[in-house]
Amino acid sequence: MQHGVQTFFEVVSQYAGGILIGGWLLILFFTLWITWETYRYLKQVDFFAALQWTFLQILLPDDAEQTPKAMENAIEVWGGIHKDPDLIEELFEGYMLPWYSCELQCTRERARYIMVVPTPQAKFFEGVIYGQYPTAEIKEVEDYTLEFDYQDLEKKFDLYGTEIHLSEDDIYPIRTYREFEDTLAEDDRFIDPHQALVEAFTNIEEGEQFWIQILIKPVAHKTITKWAERGQKAIGEIAGVEQTKTPGILSGLVEQVTHLPGDMVEAVVWGPAGPKDKQKDSVSFRIHDPAQDAAMKGILQKISRTGFKTKMRVIHIAPADKLNKPNISKAIGAFKQFNTYNLNSLMPDPATKTNGPNYILKQTRRKFRKRVMLLNFQWRDFWGDLSGQMLTAEELATLYHFPIKYVKAPAIERGTAGLSSPPENVPYV
Repeated sequence: MQHGVQTFFEVVSQYAGGILIGGWLLILFFTLWITWETYRYLKQVDFFAALQWTFLQILLPDDAEQTPKAMENAIEVWGGIHKDPDLIEELFEGYMLPWYSCELQCTRERARYIMVVPTPQAKFFEGVIYGQYPTAEIKEVEDYTLEFDYQDLEKKFDLYGTEIHLSEDDIYPIRTYREFEDTLAEDDRFIDPHQALVEAFTNIEEGEQFWIQILIKPVAHKTITKWAERGQKAIGEIAGVEQTKTPGILSGLVEQVTHLPGDMVEAVVWGPAGPKDKQKDSVSFRIHDPAQDAAMKGILQKISRTGFKTKMRVIHIAPADKLNKPNISKAIGAFKQFNTYNLNSLMPDPATKTNGPNYILKQTRRKFRKRVMLLNFQWRDFWGDLSGQMLTAEELATLYHFPIKYVKAPAIERGTAGLSSPPENVPYV
């Protein structure tokens, strides 16, 4: 026993130096890693703080002929603001991919369509709008959200807010504008879902407001490709197709070596053609129900289009002590018209909705969430190039498009037809 203990201590003493050196190297590595990540984070904060925004209000006359397809085209073109960072920008300058915000501000009997765009690309956005909406009136306005200071929360005003997420994987589509049609109508068969949304959000009391914010970030082609590959894999799983992985060079070489003896024996016994049963083609059939067929078709249609990283927020503001539960329900219920329950739906994010905490320190946690929600809305926060969910231009145009002749809601601020032509210095797309 004593000999065993002595041997143990001898081994420990023999390797103690190496263990200590390795431990210090590990500590040094983690210290350097934490320092580097902190530096990159601070540079991203500087980059984010330096961003400049231009606020554009878009007004269209009552007789504007455009459908949501015009907005879909515009979103596709606005994808041109994407720029992949070079090595210096990525590692040392805190560069983040550019994004923009499509917003709707609703007060009592008044709705305003506002786009918040990077100031350097403001003329580009204006040019695309004029290209798709020739009769549009665009004017630069102030940030409407700055009327509310987070320090006045629950003193002068109160709010309910949440981010809106997809209930399922973002390879599944929501209901788009192509499906909003009255088949029995003789004329104007298109039913604009924004009419119901605007009516609901403007039918409120004086001092109340509804805000909708849709942040859109064009992403790299490789990000879209990976997303599309996930969709193709899901289609294969629904169809019952066996998923095969292409082996790497090393794994393929190992597999060939291990199967070589068996292949040689088969060649001797059966000849070069192999066993007879391998020559038979086996065909299997799988019957799909309509829901599976619809899922495969929906996924295929979505991933065949360009995807954009997206974040959505909705906020309802009311004077202090006048935040009504029916209006909170209205903030979420207005989005249910875009749901397809066999594919995808829009729902409040449990991690961000301000009435979420129900237990320990409930009021403190709720107030904290309200503050974060208001500030994130005001900052147009879209932190992280990999955050958000993928939506196509068709889905985004369904959720947000400028008012058109199909919307009869009197609350929408309208432009004057033929008020003026687009500025000469605005580029057309």
